[in-house]
Amino acid sequence: MIWSLTPSLDTTIYEKDVYRNSGLDQILELKKEGDASTGDLTESRILMKFDLSTLSSILSENNITINDISASLRLYTVQESEVPLTHTLEARAIAYDWRNGSGYTTYPETVTATTVTDGVSWNAVSGINSATWATVSASNPGTRILFNSSSTAGGGVWLTSSLYLTTQSFNFKTDDYTEFDLTNLVKYWVSGSISNYGIVISFKNSEIAVPYTPLTTIQYYSSDTHTVYSPQLFINWTGSLTYSTGSVSVLTYEDSPVIYTRNFRNEFPKGKKIRILLGSRPKYPRASFAQNSVFSTIKLLPQESYYQIKDAHSNEIVIPYSSFTKLNTNSSGSYFDLYTTMLYAERYYRFEIKSTFNDVTEYFDSNDFIFKIVK
Repeated sequence: MIWSLTPSLDTTIYEKDVYRNSGLDQILELKKEGDASTGDLTESRILMKFDLSTLSSILSENNITINDISASLRLYTVQESEVPLTHTLEARAIAYDWRNGSGYTTYPETVTATTVTDGVSWNAVSGINSATWATVSASNPGTRILFNSSSTAGGGVWLTSSLYLTTQSFNFKTDDYTEFDLTNLVKYWVSGSISNYGIVISFKNSEIAVPYTPLTTIQYYSSDTHTVYSPQLFINWTGSLTYSTGSVSVLTYEDSPVIYTRNFRNEFPKGKKIRILLGSRPKYPRASFAQNSVFSTIKLLPQESYYQIKDAHSNEIVIPYSSFTKLNTNSSGSYFDLYTTMLYAERYYRFEIKSTFNDVTEYFDSNDFIFKIVK
């Protein structure tokens, strides 16, 4: 199964503008700025935090533990410029609490110490008069500030252990999102091994230099976006899957399977766990003498059957086929459970089914598989 949530806090902080916060901006950005001829370069970083307070109850209702999950953070790209052939991004566990601000990336044009700032910046954890990152780093053994400019100590403070570091390397290609594996960090946060202050995302420090295409910019949608591309932390597990045929027979490829929905309401509430019941039968069932119609006899889809979710308008895949979208079965037929947390209210979606019959894979789609998420 898959459960997701958007950031409770996210912002960009700038080494070039040490007092700026962009806690309400629709854009997050990783940026290198400065003079490429001299190598005098500065960067920006992304800070992000997720409220995991309800995760334990989600796991409990599905009879699994935190050790059964994997977690991935997906950031959707707005635009990129001067991206090198290869580059590496790093996400680290922040070691001190911080506060989101109410500022923006480009307004006002310049932020100074006399400007009212109420949130985290390159210099401070929660505003002009708050503690600086350099101060909290000095008082917390096992943490570090790493920066490109030798004159400005700031940009976050994080746990130095490699246990709390995840990296993502890229080759020259076009992707519409960036994804980090945060499995270990989520487990540490939920278990209480470390405090959940979120992550800081940055370029690999050694790559903030002239040979690595120094003026790279990568922009992502933030949680304040007015689009459907807010950052998402996906929590995935397979522990609650079951496949039991019991007295129900399984469809074969020779059956020319027909898949339909049972008790399908077409509208589901946002942020809930829903169950979609599937019926399946041969397209041309063998005639027999029986009291009930042969068309009413339900058979099971094969064990290797999966669902995916698409946006009904854009046809964009929201939840792809994977081991986390495998179908369940019971005595009444096949089904799958779905959390609608990663789907947006007042939008239409459709699910599709993929089944492997021995060595043949078939895909099933229908206009009857369209549903709407409501508030």
